[in-house]
Amino acid sequence: MSGAEGSRVARVSPTPSYRVRIAEDDDLLHVVRLIERSPALTREGLSDRHRSTWDRMMSTPDLTVYLAHLDGEAVGTTSLLVMPHVTHDCRPTAFIEPLLVAEPHRRQGAARLMIVRVLDDARRLACRKVQVMSHKRHVDDGAHEFYRSMGFDPEAEGFRLYL
Repeated sequence: MSGAEGSRVARVSPTPSYRVRIAEDDDLLHVVRLIERSPALTREGLSDRHRSTWDRMMSTPDLTVYLAHLDGEAVGTTSLLVMPHVTHDCRPTAFIEPLLVAEPHRRQGAARLMIVRVLDDARRLACRKVQVMSHKRHVDDGAHEFYRSMGFDPEAEGFRLYL
């Protein structure tokens, strides 16, 4: 192959080695930084409301918060809420919300790893279905296509009432 042909060969960057783990009591700062898109936020910037809500979340048995991280840096988060009920042979429904990945890490595999982990956990918990909401404003930014690629079907019309 000549030098000119060799220069046209695409160079593939290595895929980052993201890891997904369940959030722990001391991960509040990481989660709030991601949600509020404030990477410089310090522990002193966390409100009492953040802390009390996090304590409630961590003590809720059917709620699991996940963190995606790369080299010790939190780059994404999502949550799984499992709602038990007596319909459908008493199999629970799982809800995913929110799914957030820091801008520089989008389309690098972090969200995919989080969804795979959440779906594995939902299956282990014998959930009948998993629901995820994605605002209609995300129809053109890749979010809806991402969920389709993960096996989700857009089969229901959702309604919200903000209080």
